[in-house]
Amino acid sequence: MTFTEEVNAGALIFCNHSGGKDSQAMYLHLREVVPTDQLIIIHADLGDLVEWGGVKDHIRANIDGRKLEIAHAYYRDGSNKDLLGYVRKRGMWPSNSSRFCTSDLKRDPISREIRRIMKERGVTRAINCMGLRAEESANRAKALPWKLNTRLTNSKRTVHDCNPILQMKEHEVYDAVAAAGQEVHWAYKAGMNRLSCSFCVLAGKDDLRTAAKLRPDLLQTYLDLEQEIGHTFQNKRSLAEITA
Repeated sequence: MTFTEEVNAGALIFCNHSGGKDSQAMYLHLREVVPTDQLIIIHADLGDLVEWGGVKDHIRANIDGRKLEIAHAYYRDGSNKDLLGYVRKRGMWPSNSSRFCTSDLKRDPISREIRRIMKERGVTRAINCMGLRAEESANRAKALPWKLNTRLTNSKRTVHDCNPILQMKEHEVYDAVAAAGQEVHWAYKAGMNRLSCSFCVLAGKDDLRTAAKLRPDLLQTYLDLEQEIGHTFQNKRSLAEITA
């Protein structure tokens, strides 16, 4: 079925919201095409230490009073799995070829919450929406706008993945946010081009240097961990070199 057919059939629509401008634009689109009781806003919480300040408050302020579902990552013993602790445990930073920060700390916790909420609501169909845009990278340009989520789909439920703003341009994203009378997160105004972790292994040099100026104490925490595990923050480039 198509997106519209799934919505008409009562599917729950999960809006993955990082607090970034693309998530914000995606939400604004979804609220126009999805009934209120079917739209669920969900955020993968990486912890207040590594996230930009006020991310969750920013999301809540711009989702029209809807509840924000929070997905946390846990170890098997039930203890909290935070990004820097997980990096220390593995002895390495994530990379483009090993994005365990995304799979273990975002995708899996959100998948768990999708299963939980679907079960609680007695719903067998859902759409998992993400704010990927083709303009951002060659890899994202290859993303499909619509596909079956084979990890979550089984004999009892059907879940599709959707990238509803895949073809939006950056200026269109900013225009959509402004047209709704909203503002983007403060970190953009402070010079950041993207909003993920304050220091993202996939970020460009300019963003990492801007983050270093905005969060010097956190920078030192990252530098200490980089030295402790003996693994460079990016491939053959240490964070110390990048931000020097």
